[in-house]
Amino acid sequence: MERYLLLRDSPLVGAKRHVERVAARLGSVSWPSIATDMAVLGLAIAIGGLIGLPALHFGGVEIGLSALVGVLIGGLVVGWLHSRRPVFGRVPDAALSLLNSLGLGAFLALVGIAAGPMFVFGLRTSGLPLLVAGILVCAIPNIVSPLVGRYLLGLHPAIALGICAGAGTSQSGLAAVQEACESQVATLGYGVSYAIGNILLALSGTLIVALMT
Repeated sequence: MERYLLLRDSPLVGAKRHVERVAARLGSVSWPSIATDMAVLGLAIAIGGLIGLPALHFGGVEIGLSALVGVLIGGLVVGWLHSRRPVFGRVPDAALSLLNSLGLGAFLALVGIAAGPMFVFGLRTSGLPLLVAGILVCAIPNIVSPLVGRYLLGLHPAIALGICAGAGTSQSGLAAVQEACESQVATLGYGVSYAIGNILLALSGTLIVALMT
C-alpha cells in the first residue's frame, strides 16, 4: 500500500515502510485521512468564544470583540498552526465544503426569517425611499472600497474584495468572492476587517441609538 509524506508542496510517494523510514529522518508524517480533528477545532471554538465575551462598559455603550470575533480568532490561529504543522487541526476539503455550504445557507435563511417582518413593515411605513436608501448604503461602500484598495493601495482584487466583505461582516459576501475566484485568497483580507467591522458595527449602532433617543 502506498502512502505519502508532504514535503512543502510536493508529496513523497512510496511504500509505507519506505515513507516511514524517510519520515523518521525528516519529521512528522501527514497521512491521507478523511477524519476531522474535532478535539482541536472544538477547543479553538470554546477558547475563542470565551476570549470574545469580555467587554468594557462606558455608560450605555458596550465595547468588546464579541463571541463571533473570538471564534474567528480561534479559527485563524488553528489555521496558521495547521499551515506550520499539517498534522495539527486537520479538516478535509470535503468537510470544509459541506460546512461552508450549510453555514452559508443557514445564515441566509436566518437573516431572511429575522428581517422579513421588519422589511415588510418598513416598506409599508416608509415606502420606496427606504428601499432606495438601503440599496445606496449597501452599494456605495462595496463599490468604492474595492476600487480604492485596487488602484490607490495596490491590493490584489480578491484581497480588496475580502476586506470589503469583512468590513460589512458578510460571510455570504466572502463565500461569493471565493467561489468566483476559485481561491481562498480573499480570506487574507477578511479576518482583520471583520473583527474591526464587527466592533465598529456594535459601537456605532449603540451610539446612534443613544444620540437619537
